[in-house]
Amino acid sequence: MISLKAGLSWLIGMVLLATLLINLGIQLMHAGPRVRAEAGSNLRLAREFVLTTITSLPDGDNPTPALRRLYANLGSLRHVDIRILDRGVAPPAHWSADDHVNDADPPAWFVKLVDVPPPRVILVPIRVHESEYGNVAIISNPLDELEEVWSDMTWLASISLVVTLAIIVLVLLLVRYSLRPFAALQAGLADLEAGKSGIRIAPRGASEFRNISIALNSLATTLDRVRNENRDLVNQLIQIQDSERKEIARDLHDEAGPCLFSIRAAAASLQEALTETSPDHERLRQLSSIVDRACEALQSLFRGLLGRLRPKGLTELGLEAALKSLFVSWSLGHPEVDLRLMAPHDLSSLDEATAFTAYRVIQESVTNIFRHARATSAQVSVSFGWDSLRDAGEDEAEDVPTLTLLIEDNGIGIAEEHRSGMGLLGMRERVQALGGAMKVERRTGGGTRVTVSLPIRDEEEVSGD
Repeated sequence: MISLKAGLSWLIGMVLLATLLINLGIQLMHAGPRVRAEAGSNLRLAREFVLTTITSLPDGDNPTPALRRLYANLGSLRHVDIRILDRGVAPPAHWSADDHVNDADPPAWFVKLVDVPPPRVILVPIRVHESEYGNVAIISNPLDELEEVWSDMTWLASISLVVTLAIIVLVLLLVRYSLRPFAALQAGLADLEAGKSGIRIAPRGASEFRNISIALNSLATTLDRVRNENRDLVNQLIQIQDSERKEIARDLHDEAGPCLFSIRAAAASLQEALTETSPDHERLRQLSSIVDRACEALQSLFRGLLGRLRPKGLTELGLEAALKSLFVSWSLGHPEVDLRLMAPHDLSSLDEATAFTAYRVIQESVTNIFRHARATSAQVSVSFGWDSLRDAGEDEAEDVPTLTLLIEDNGIGIAEEHRSGMGLLGMRERVQALGGAMKVERRTGGGTRVTVSLPIRDEEEVSGD
């Protein structure tokens, strides 16, 4: 793949070369007419000069020697040659341009390309007082004018070549200087890819590189924050798991252990009583009652553990019934808060993952109201709707059917500059795992509003999970 410096150099070089070729082509197109016009004009001027010279000759015997001396003193004329032909000497049948070749003439291929006209000859008779003494031959030399055209084009090509090389060198130096911040950006991206934290790049160079550096620093800051939040969330989840395990172990030890001991003791007593010749039926009934109560206690313990691990009735009865059961227990435990549930739609069609996430989000949000909001009333709304959600890898958002959760209270409200705790982070992680969106904000009239949109998945997506 070609580099930026090489690409710019090639581009500028090709543009300048094309400009040069166009200029040379234009000059080449006008070279032929220019040579012809100049040759004709010089012939006319030379003829007028010769006629003027002849008419101004003094009376004498033969003016030819005087004319030869005059034209010899004039030296070599440009574009024309003047020769004296004695009387009786016929002019050559044709004049050739090769008779005028010199070292400064353009190359033969250029002469053929321009299509230079052949030399023209004009004969002016030398006539003094009705006496003829010969002729003056005026011969056009188009190579002189073509030499000027060749010289102009050569200088233009040379100057353009020098200017092109100078511009390319300047562009290379400018690009090299301008691309210096790119190495720092590349190193920063490599560090981010390697998972390093605290990556910061000093903004420098052109405004585009400064903007990229600022955006990269913002990205690095966000990644560091997300990484720290994930680390805190993982630690919190580990602590919660350890706490749950300890509580389950304590419940099993403190409650299941005595029940199992009672069952074993009663079973041993039953075996002992059954070995007697005439068993005591009253004792057998007591032992059976002990086993029954121990089993009932174990069942109650296991129901409580299952309820903590999985919401009671969520799978069997659906989200709405599970929420109503949860709200009843909350109303008994927190009578100071007027807690209301609004579910205008049938929620039984929700898949298990969406229903479980909605349950946990509402559970955590209302728990936060009890703990922190100091509210006197709270309302939870669960309804279907449409929302604009952006799928991963897509640039544009589209309207999709969603389950909308709205939890509001009239408490003190969340702080303007608040840092999400583990509860909010856990909620956000659950929502984002399903491709949803979550927003926590202060209400205008006081209190806090939590808005959650969970996309409703079709049967194919649910079966694919």
